[in-house]
Amino acid sequence: MPFLKKNWKWIAVGTVVLVIALIAVLSFRVVSFISATTGGGRVANENGTPTPDALATATVQARFNELFGTPTPVSKPAVNPASQTASPQINFNTSDVVQKIKKGEPISILMLGYAGTAHDGQWLTDTILVMRYDPKTKTMLQFSIPRDMYVYAPAGGPNNGRWMKVNGILGYIMDWNKPTQDSLAAKYRWTNDTKKFDAGVNLVADTVQDILGFPIDYWATISFEGFRKFIDSMGGVEVDVEHYFVDKKYPKNDDDKVDASYITVEFQAGKQLMNGETAIRYSRSRNSETPMEGGDFARSRRQMRMIQAVKDKALRENLILKSLDYMSALQGNIRFSLEFGELTALANYFNSPEGKTLATDIKFSSEVLTNIYVEDSNLPDWGYILVPKEGQGKYTDIHRWVQSVIANADIRREQVRVQVLNANGTTGLASKFSDFLMSQGFRTSDAQDGDPHDFTEIVDYTMGAAPNTIARLKSYLGNLPNLKITQMSPDKRPKSAPTEASIQLYLGKDFKGTASNASGGVVVTPKAEIENNRREGFEAA
Repeated sequence: MPFLKKNWKWIAVGTVVLVIALIAVLSFRVVSFISATTGGGRVANENGTPTPDALATATVQARFNELFGTPTPVSKPAVNPASQTASPQINFNTSDVVQKIKKGEPISILMLGYAGTAHDGQWLTDTILVMRYDPKTKTMLQFSIPRDMYVYAPAGGPNNGRWMKVNGILGYIMDWNKPTQDSLAAKYRWTNDTKKFDAGVNLVADTVQDILGFPIDYWATISFEGFRKFIDSMGGVEVDVEHYFVDKKYPKNDDDKVDASYITVEFQAGKQLMNGETAIRYSRSRNSETPMEGGDFARSRRQMRMIQAVKDKALRENLILKSLDYMSALQGNIRFSLEFGELTALANYFNSPEGKTLATDIKFSSEVLTNIYVEDSNLPDWGYILVPKEGQGKYTDIHRWVQSVIANADIRREQVRVQVLNANGTTGLASKFSDFLMSQGFRTSDAQDGDPHDFTEIVDYTMGAAPNTIARLKSYLGNLPNLKITQMSPDKRPKSAPTEASIQLYLGKDFKGTASNASGGVVVTPKAEIENNRREGFEAA
């Protein structure tokens, strides 16, 4: 006590200095983090991206009318205004991204995963995902771009670009070794290393939006090491593994120059808590011989499931309390095109009652287009590549598929598969109707013959969990007075039914589609699109 009495002034001064120093250190970390991770900037390539028209309702109606006659639309129940509870209005700043969401406008973000500076091929973006969120349908569509797709990157402008694999575009800029940047378009030039990175990512974004046919609004990048640390800083993440699989050729080290040997990784089906290393192994594995889990397309589906799991965990966590942990994990490993103020406004919005409700209601629909590509291994500089079936650099079929997915997000978010059964006796009726459903964005199982039915029946094994799908089917079936809708638990599904079929549609004798008016081939669906629907490429991850 005498010591404290005698030296209390110095102790007080020291305490104040310590606090100031701590604040300064934390402030420096925050400022450093902000500078290193945000403000990459993004301007959509408006002139270079022809956005195709969305599927018009009249065109859909015409297709169906030519096939089966005029359907009777389902009437929507009236909404009682008194039953609607208004969300409390929070005065957020003039954040463009928040205002777009509040107005119900869709936003899109490109997400790139790359190896990182500690590895060979450090700038290869082997994860290329585009997230398109539509507040009106509360659906997050996830589009995966194959890393081996051979594309035209407009580095010097629309008519002065370079053909390369899409995963090599960032590296093309980052490894630039020419004495000047004169051959590059102005938007892809830089004045420092950070701006160089931003220029490379913007070139990726411009290329990807040409492929998909809609603008990329924002982007985010993360390295493998950052991903590992981020998952660990969250305390791990619970992932629902869809299928059991084993990969005996998983790289032992991210850099094969350090260790080119392999290890075996194995995942059981079902929910499991993954740490950072396990999560990245699950997300990167591509050499499994297990059906449904080998190759880049399967890997893309798993990456999408991982993103959904992170989103679910983030909604349950108080990120503010762990902000310093996240900073440590992400600094130098992540970067956004958004400014820090925009990110803060976005975080505050989703922490508000209105934003939390919106975030909780978001449903993910993962879209992996497979059979619209063909393999080509004839390029010595690039090796194995993928090109669209319609031709190198031609994206019309892809645009049509993307627009179909966007237009039908209300059913795709329910992630169910419909099987059509011919209970009518008319040859080819079930296949024709199934192909029509595929052209309208449905996921389907192969059509089959079914037991004869006098009346059309929808058997719903989701027990009412897919109301939009059921409503759309009813609208296509027309005014059938004896239409029967039966809810049945999945364990009651017939053994002959595909395990993935969540709804079975029996076309009965009351359905008036006949061989004479349904055989004209009037469903204008690209062959590649129909083939793709029949495979896992149109599956939900």
